[in-house]
Amino acid sequence: MHVVQGTVTFDGQPIEAGRILFRQTEGDGSYKLEVKEGPSEIAITASRLIPGKFDNSNGTPEQMGEMYIPAKYNQKTELNALVTSGGQNQFVFDLMSK
Repeated sequence: MHVVQGTVTFDGQPIEAGRILFRQTEGDGSYKLEVKEGPSEIAITASRLIPGKFDNSNGTPEQMGEMYIPAKYNQKTELNALVTSGGQNQFVFDLMSK
């Protein structure tokens, strides 16, 4: 794992509040990142291609995808974690489709 950092601007001005997501194109379900100490609200999203479903609106068939993680884990998240100084800070999220 590697620490990444940088800045984000919009119309030349720094974005004061927001999120940035680095979405891996390959993965095994594990994660590692740096987070500030204190309470955090967790939002988890994931998408997958829908076999046999294509969008032809651009004149070229493009395979369609879907966000399949329920809203209670992202837009309406019920997930929280408390990050502590010197703590283990290992959080396992066992998500369920229903």
